[in-house]
This record gives sequence, C-alpha cells and structure tokens, in this order.
Amino acid sequence: MHPQSHTAPALPASGLIVHKTYTIRRSTMLMGLGWLALMTACSGTAGWYILSKDDLAARLISRETTRQYAYEDRIAALRADIDRYASRALLDQDGVESRVDELTTRQAELETRQSLVTALTDVLQSNGILPANKLPLRPRVAKPEEPIRASGVTSFAPIMPGKPTPAPETPTLRGAEANAGGGWQSGELQPEPPPAKRVEANLERLDKAMARTSNAQIDALKEMDQKVTETQKKLRSALAETGLDTDRMSVPNVVDGGVGGPLVPVKLDASAGPFEATLTALQPRLTSLIRLRGLVEQMPLARPMPGDHDFTSNYGYRTDPFTRGLAMHTGVDFRAASGSPILATAPGKVVAAEYNGGYGNMVEVEHANGLSTRYAHMSAILVSVGQTVKTGTVVGRVGTTGRSTGPHLHYETRINEEPVDPTKFLNAGSKLAGML
Repeated sequence: MHPQSHTAPALPASGLIVHKTYTIRRSTMLMGLGWLALMTACSGTAGWYILSKDDLAARLISRETTRQYAYEDRIAALRADIDRYASRALLDQDGVESRVDELTTRQAELETRQSLVTALTDVLQSNGILPANKLPLRPRVAKPEEPIRASGVTSFAPIMPGKPTPAPETPTLRGAEANAGGGWQSGELQPEPPPAKRVEANLERLDKAMARTSNAQIDALKEMDQKVTETQKKLRSALAETGLDTDRMSVPNVVDGGVGGPLVPVKLDASAGPFEATLTALQPRLTSLIRLRGLVEQMPLARPMPGDHDFTSNYGYRTDPFTRGLAMHTGVDFRAASGSPILATAPGKVVAAEYNGGYGNMVEVEHANGLSTRYAHMSAILVSVGQTVKTGTVVGRVGTTGRSTGPHLHYETRINEEPVDPTKFLNAGSKLAGML
C-alpha cells in the first residue's frame, strides 16, 4: 500500500485559495493509533483507580475494624477468664485459710493438752507410779516457717515445711496427648498436681497427723488412769493391814526445796471430748493416790533391820522370860548379832535417846498422825533428841541392855502413846515393798 496524501488548495496571490498537500506515512499513523490506545487505556485505568480506590479503602478499613473487634472480644474473654480464675483462686484461698485457721486452733489445743500430759507424767514419776525413764509423749507440731501458695495467692500459716512451686500455665508434656485416655508410659515425666491440690494434700496429711497425736494423748491418759487405778488398789489393800482409817489421816506437807505460787485450778468440761472426759476421771483418782502415797511414805512400814531376821517373840500376851508368869509384850523381838545396825522405819523426829529402865538404851522416834516407834536394848545410841531422821537412818546398834536375856532388838509401834501390833505395819510394808 502506498501512503495516502492529501492536497490542500493553494491561495494565489490574487486572493484565491491555494491547496497544500501533506503526506502521512502508515507507520506514523499506526504509532499514533497505538499511542492513542495507550492513552485511552491509561485514562481508563486512572479512572477505574479513582473510582475504585474509595471502595478498596473501605474494604481495608472494614477488615481491620473486624479484626480489631475480634481482638477486643478475645481480650474481653481473656479478662473474663482471668477474673473467673482470680475469683476461684480467692475462693480456694478462703477455703485454705479456713482450714489453716482450724488446724492452727487444733494445734494450740494439742500443745495445751501436751502440757497437761507432761505435767501428769512428771507427777506420776515423782511419786514412783511411773518409771523415771518413761518419756512423756512429744507431739510433732507444725511450724509457721514457710508460706503456702494456692492458685497464686499467698497465705502464711503453720503448714508443712517446704514451699510448693506453681505449675506452668500450659504444661505440655511429652506423650500427654497419647496418654489422655490411659496411664503414663514408663520413663515419662508424671505431671505435677496444681498448687491448690498440693496444698490440700499437705493440709490433709497435717490433719491426719494431728488426729494421730490427739489419739496418742488420749491413749497416754488412759494408760495413766489404768496405772493409777491399779496402784491405788494396791495401796488401799496394803494400808488396810494396819487397821487404820486412812481417810481421816492427814498427809504432812513435806517438800524438798522452795516452791509455791497462787492456786489456779485446771477447769475441764468432761463433755468437751474424750481427752477432757478421761482427764476429768483421772484427776480425783490421781489426787487420792498421791494422798495415799504420802501416807505410806510417813507411816512406819519399813523393817527396822536390814535383811531378814526371825522373830523371837511376838506382840501380845506371853510368858515372861524372867518371872515365867503371864505378861503383855508390847512389841516384837528380832534376833540379831550384837552391834547390828538398827534403822528408823519412817521419817520423823527423835523424842527420846537415853537409858530407860527395862528398855535399856532406847530411842523413840515420833512420826506423823500420832504414830511413834521405839527401839530398845541397844548397845549404842547413834542419834540425839530433836534430830530429824529419814526412813533407813541408823539410830543405834543391837545389844542386850536393860531387861534382856541376850542380844536382840525390841521394836514397838505406838498410836497416841498406845502400843499396837508392829506386824500389821510390817506386813503392809511387805506388800508395798516393790512400790516404796
């Protein structure tokens, strides 16, 4: 094809129109058309962009707004969970603190009871009712050394030693998913219980330990009660040999060392529990036993000579060794070698230490409740008037002074200056030999 040409009319000098002819190549025309198409496309794209950019922005804003709302909803849900967990933690902590308060009160009660058990043990040991090597029960009590953490809340209380560590928020242990429906495989870590569970377990163990201690204290009191009852029966049975009314006899207040203080009786409610009921029943029996024990210690129940010695003459009517007539023998005679030691049979004060007619060299010791003892025919007197003696104190030596046919001890027991049979007291002392 040939390029097309256009002829424009030419204007003559005389004013006539003159046409000029321009020639346009085909390639130039195609280029122009292409440029025109490109400009049209650009104009269309620009127009589309201008028209659609507002919609795109709106979509972007809408999407971001939706995402923000979702995040806010999630945050609100998480905050609600946190509040719920915090409320649950506070409730759990209230429960823990209530248990702690209860256990603390019980612990204080156990310590008070233990002081009573220890005091009773000391009393029984000092009176020879319990062996001195028997230690009183010592309860193991908790100490307020470490805080307890339950669900992130701290409470200081006397719980088991050791501070549990909080469990991770999202524990993911190896094999957890595989073992969700069954047991754990050997060799794999066991999941630790949550802190609240561990605290509850500690409180439960402490509760059981306190229950065991309480039961042990009650058993100790029952054992004491049984021992006191048995000892009381033995003492009454032995003292019955003397024929004395022990209920009317007073017990001297003999205490070594200085002690004292105001009287503050222990008040117990027997209906409060088995410990109080057992202790309430034990107290009067223990008081009676201590009184009987005091009487025993002040009465002439011991033997006046060490070892076993035969009686050569009993208390009562007999044939007098000198007149061969019937006479009253106011004591008992012990056969013994001259110079053998003569012992005081009870604590008291020497009221006579001299030669006294038919008694020869004689010592008389005054005891409590109008009781007195006489030791006669001595070869030597080893005490003086006014001297205080104890059971077993050597007061003289066996001899044959006074109205005597040979070395022996004449021993008398008197109540308000009237002679009574010494064998009653000696038999009572024999029954109590293992208890004195």
